[in-house]
Amino acid sequence: MIHDVLEAVLKVDGVIRLQPYSEEQYQRLGSTVLWQANRNTGVMVSRFCDDSWLRGGEKSSITFHQANDELGYELRAIALGMLSHGAGEGMQPVKWGTTKRIIRCSKRFALWLQAQNIRSLHQLDTLPLLRLRHLIRRFLTENNASKHIHIAQEVSSALYWWQQYGIIRSAERVDLFTELLSPLIALKSSLRQKHAVIPTRIMKLMLKVCEEQLEVAEAHFGQWQVIQLALNHRIAELNPAHFNRDTFIDALSENEAEELNHLHACFERIRRYVFVLVMAYSGMRHSEAMALDDDAAFSRDGIYYLRSELSKTTDGSQALEWVVSEQAYRGVKLLGKMNAIYRQRAKQLIQYYSKSLPEKRLLDLQFGSKDTKLFRVKHTKQSAWFSNQSKTTKNGFNNVNTLFSIPVTQADIEQLETLGCNVQSVSATSKNFRLPYQVGIPFNFTSHQFRHTFAWFIVANRLGDLDDIKYQYKHLESSMTLVYSHRGYNSMAELVRLTESFETYLSEQAMTDMVSAAEQGHLAGRGGQKFVERLKQVLGDDFDSGSSPHFANMQELLAYTAKHSSNFRGLSHGYCTKGTSCKVRNVADPSHCINCDSYIATPKHLPHWLVIKKRCEQQLTAFEQFPKEMQPRFASFKGALTDNLHAANRIIEQLQINIKEA
Repeated sequence: MIHDVLEAVLKVDGVIRLQPYSEEQYQRLGSTVLWQANRNTGVMVSRFCDDSWLRGGEKSSITFHQANDELGYELRAIALGMLSHGAGEGMQPVKWGTTKRIIRCSKRFALWLQAQNIRSLHQLDTLPLLRLRHLIRRFLTENNASKHIHIAQEVSSALYWWQQYGIIRSAERVDLFTELLSPLIALKSSLRQKHAVIPTRIMKLMLKVCEEQLEVAEAHFGQWQVIQLALNHRIAELNPAHFNRDTFIDALSENEAEELNHLHACFERIRRYVFVLVMAYSGMRHSEAMALDDDAAFSRDGIYYLRSELSKTTDGSQALEWVVSEQAYRGVKLLGKMNAIYRQRAKQLIQYYSKSLPEKRLLDLQFGSKDTKLFRVKHTKQSAWFSNQSKTTKNGFNNVNTLFSIPVTQADIEQLETLGCNVQSVSATSKNFRLPYQVGIPFNFTSHQFRHTFAWFIVANRLGDLDDIKYQYKHLESSMTLVYSHRGYNSMAELVRLTESFETYLSEQAMTDMVSAAEQGHLAGRGGQKFVERLKQVLGDDFDSGSSPHFANMQELLAYTAKHSSNFRGLSHGYCTKGTSCKVRNVADPSHCINCDSYIATPKHLPHWLVIKKRCEQQLTAFEQFPKEMQPRFASFKGALTDNLHAANRIIEQLQINIKEA
């Protein structure tokens, strides 16, 4: 058991230290079973001395290949300690993915040391400082760390855990590592490249194809379903010898086979098109899309949702609801219905022919019959195949580059240049790292680009403001609770970083919106009235004409205003010019804003206030239907609704009159 191994390899006494290496003990512990995990190739048993470990529920293995003897012992002991105790006794265990990364970094450096006749990491603590300096410099040079900054960053991350587990205790040696690694790590921020936003033209072309393919599949689903279900129903009647080699089901008539051949073209790649729709219309991470289940799609009050799991920034998994487009919702619904047919087929093949099927095929069917992940079913014509794929691979279904090859145009390049992301790749290991696009080069798609493009699209098309993205990232009312109760500080910080590059653009757009609304006489809120007065003071008698002695044209005024509006914040129902000093940060009750000198609403925000008005009226009507004895308990609730209704009526009235005429 793991507990026995931990006691044998670690000394936990406030701090954590590795027990001295003993070859005899290492061999004795070698066959101890740590975990069992179900995969489509069968049950994977992980023992202490195995070269690969996999725990149930994890997507990828921690590997120790080539790490032999004392080095293998050290890496395995560190991994178990991180997964069980974290950085010290009583501290939080480290996530599997983080542990895998630290072991990979440590192994890379240690295997290089082995080629220099240094057999374990523990020896670093006793090496002469001059030799250690020479070794570190050689390692960084041979791995081109000045270009691949992650090399230095990885060694630095691993060094922290070597210290925590007592492998390196000498402060002088830690300082030496820091001295040589710090200058390279400092370059990281200057060399870091933003993920490219997918150019608008390319995104439109891609989504048009995906939506057309979805419509074709939906139109033919009924015919396809009839044939596939008929195939399932005939499985029990076949000869067991039929499945000695594979799971191809030869049970269709000539006409059915011909019709299925024609229909199969509509469905063989539909999984890939739906994957693109989900990524484009949700803002999900790749891992969250791959975690979708067959029943992930649902609707509520006319809004479409996908239910997925977040694990990157949380302890364990958290269920999330993502607001998506109708197309993404329909695509997931269609895949779920298709997957049910293949899972039923797998169960029937297991039931009737488990003794005849090849072992690997049987294991794959057993996995697929129990699994529920949306994108793990291969939609074959007359068989049943499943996949445990979680990463994007060269030939994987989720590699968008094998589905679309769209050359960039000059207009695409100009858009990328404007957004500061005209690079073919942000991966330091790619041959096209940081190389700019040239006309005619196919655009290089990555899954994470969809997340950036989603955020950009919301801002660029004025479907939301910066705060909508920073604090929500998804639909306004469906996500405030999610952000504060599920995602926490780390995820919030990521969203802030994700949208930092949009802030200048947003301010310019918001100023244009406010000045334009003021010029037309449509600004609401006390701040809106003051904004008009200030514009009149600046522009004088030329307010109506849009020119003034101070500014050559309105565009100059807009540029000046945006430049000096660092305190500006965009809200879902208006603009706040008080910035960070505003104490009503989440603006859950907009009635508190309308009398503030810093609050401005434009016609763009009128639909939001109309919705507030309608919902307040509906909820107040429902309140009046409460039993009389219950109403006093909800008096404060009624008061808040009444305040918001009053605020909505005032803003709507102000936005629907012409200030100049008044």
